[in-house]
Amino acid sequence: MITARNVGSGIWGLLSNSTFQAALGVLILLAVCAIALRLLSRLRDSNSQDAPVDELLRKNFEEMKSEGYIDEAEFRNIASLLAESPRRSPLPSPKTVDIQDARKSDEK
Repeated sequence: MITARNVGSGIWGLLSNSTFQAALGVLILLAVCAIALRLLSRLRDSNSQDAPVDELLRKNFEEMKSEGYIDEAEFRNIASLLAESPRRSPLPSPKTVDIQDARKSDEK
């Protein structure tokens, strides 16, 4: 038979201690966060390696050509620039070009 004196000792006494409960809760929370971060980093790595940036850019420019925003000569120029140099960074450096100004200079 378990008496009140025996309940306070051993593992039950440790589990009833509020300081131990708080520390255990923090450890469990940290473990769950570490597992979640590891899974998210694996997911992010697998998504970033699915398609090269140059391929995505080429598809976007093909779509722009099919919608009439750029003509065939501009598309060939862009495609040759993408094929020339491999990208060292995962994202291309942003460049802003006014399409109307570019067309006016091509017409001259």
